[in-house]
Amino acid sequence: MRLGDAAWEYAELREEFFTPDLADMLNHAFLGLSVAAFAMVVWLVILLVRDPKGSVRKSLLKKG
Repeated sequence: MRLGDAAWEYAELREEFFTPDLADMLNHAFLGLSVAAFAMVVWLVILLVRDPKGSVRKSLLKKG
């Protein structure tokens, strides 16, 4: 699917396909950083929910 989209876009843009605008590159960079940050948040939530050694549960249930 992505290959078909890339081929179609190249057919329309030709040499402009290989020289993106600065705004497009910045948008792609922000998208990549956002995806990486979201993935890290999801990973942290999964790690806290699973809690393999039970350390989070122990620290939450410990009375001061």
